[in-house]
Amino acid sequence: MRAPSPLSLLALAAIAASCTTDPCASVLTEDEALASTCGIANDTPATPVGPVQCTPAAGTICTIIGNGEAGVGVNDVAGTASRTYLPLDMALGPNGRLYFLDWNNHVIREQAPDGTVRTVVGTGELSDGEDPPIPLGAPRVPSPALRHRLNHPTAIAFDAQGNMLIAAWHNSMVKRVRNVGTAGSMIEDLCGTGGRSFGGDGGPALNAVLDLPVGVAISPSGEVYIADQANQRIRRVNGMDVINTVVGSGMAGYSGDNGPALMAQLRNPVGQAASPAGRIDFDSRGNLYIADTGNNAIRRVDAAGVITTVAGTGTVGATGDGGPATMATLNQPTDVDVGPDGTLYIADTQNSCVRAVGPDGNIRTVAGRCGMRGFQGDGASPTLALLDRPYGVETDTAGRLFVADTYNQRIRVVMMR
Repeated sequence: MRAPSPLSLLALAAIAASCTTDPCASVLTEDEALASTCGIANDTPATPVGPVQCTPAAGTICTIIGNGEAGVGVNDVAGTASRTYLPLDMALGPNGRLYFLDWNNHVIREQAPDGTVRTVVGTGELSDGEDPPIPLGAPRVPSPALRHRLNHPTAIAFDAQGNMLIAAWHNSMVKRVRNVGTAGSMIEDLCGTGGRSFGGDGGPALNAVLDLPVGVAISPSGEVYIADQANQRIRRVNGMDVINTVVGSGMAGYSGDNGPALMAQLRNPVGQAASPAGRIDFDSRGNLYIADTGNNAIRRVDAAGVITTVAGTGTVGATGDGGPATMATLNQPTDVDVGPDGTLYIADTQNSCVRAVGPDGNIRTVAGRCGMRGFQGDGASPTLALLDRPYGVETDTAGRLFVADTYNQRIRVVMMR
């Protein structure tokens, strides 16, 4: 999810103009969508700070989207005045604009240079994820992006042509949007029939069967990689639109390090209560990074197809900062992003923090206080802030780290330099 071009400082300044935050705004819990849990996580209390006028500056964190209230956002309002409902993932488009998934509203939204937000994909009406699978060979007709119904989209990425790719989780499909954000924007199916199972390897991607596709990433050579969550696999669509599995045996587990990725086991949650898990990203050398959520680890697959663990021991915890990432403990990491300098950023979701693995292999916390959740800290050091189960991270070439602070109903930016 590397950014093709950064948001400008002027844009962030405009966004910050109305960035006054309330640390005790309504915060979602996983089981009670509107429960107030300000300053509490893992039974560890935290003291909220008062409202802060948030101005992006080096070494600080700032809210740029979301007022902390769960709900349907309206178009053409300031980002910090808009409501969201579980923002999950972000990507910077070729036009430099920030796009984000408003997950429980079933739409994708765009932030303009003046800081306002609007919907660019989806009607906001939930599509029926239990529709019968599309028959093989049936025509697939593109439709206007704003008239298309999605069912819990979980990841977005941009290809070299500027098309947006969407992992439509409960649709069990990957979709492509051309000319996103324009009057002529159209959406089409790229992979999957809509059925939930496993099948289709070696054939056309449109005939493949996925099961909760949670992540999508573009390799340096332009191939599309799909994190097929409930199938415990990573699958690849090549330039001929043929799909194959490239990572994972299909059996949930934790094995295979230092061997062929196809023989390895991943572990992601499945079933009706499953949350999105296991998103992916590439570095500039073609290494694939996987948030192996259920194994509390980050895995890497190199260009030769060999898989290794690069962060996490496999056990739950929040330890290890300052030392080797392979000796650190994580708690259900759900997203990864590789920065321009090769630093690996991890949404350590159930620890409510963001961690980073530098080129030296050591891990540190860069946002939030691991093991504590709540909302506070805008305008201050990001490591003094509180997050609430962040599900997404995204970096740009200007040293900014965007965080989907999911259960705080906000997108926040960390000015790394």
